[in-house]
Amino acid sequence: MSLYGEALTFFADWQRDETKRTALNIQYTEKPKGNVLTLNVEMATIGVNNIPEWDAKISLQLSKYELTDLCSLLFGLKKKVEAKYHGQHKNKGFTLYNNGATGVIIQLSEAGRVLQHLLGHHQRIELGVFVLRRQAQAWGVSPSDVLAVLRQSVSIARSSNDNG
Repeated sequence: MSLYGEALTFFADWQRDETKRTALNIQYTEKPKGNVLTLNVEMATIGVNNIPEWDAKISLQLSKYELTDLCSLLFGLKKKVEAKYHGQHKNKGFTLYNNGATGVIIQLSEAGRVLQHLLGHHQRIELGVFVLRRQAQAWGVSPSDVLAVLRQSVSIARSSNDNG
């Protein structure tokens, strides 16, 4: 069982293609085992009358390392983030693509079903701040310290790749 907190929801009800009309909800959560502060991510199609079909949503909880990767991507430090083998049946996944100033693409999948949500630049920044605050809480540091550590992590990874 998880404890839930503050949430942020986005709607892509503007999409012309009805199969791409989705609602995205990101919520602070805490895993009681180990008191891990992280995020729950859920997505549902938007159906008739612009109402999200939350009863048919895809939902998963990020690990503490996936939270860090998500934060890095939202601030332009990574191009792609993948999370696989989630859920009781290990059949859920999460993929994010960094599209630069255009925004990000978020995909959630479960047992072959894939939902996609597009976030523009301003929504990306809004989500980035939300995720950054959660990462700061999880690490027990300030948001500016999180960004400094993430940048240093990328620098370390690049120098390791250059020397390898």
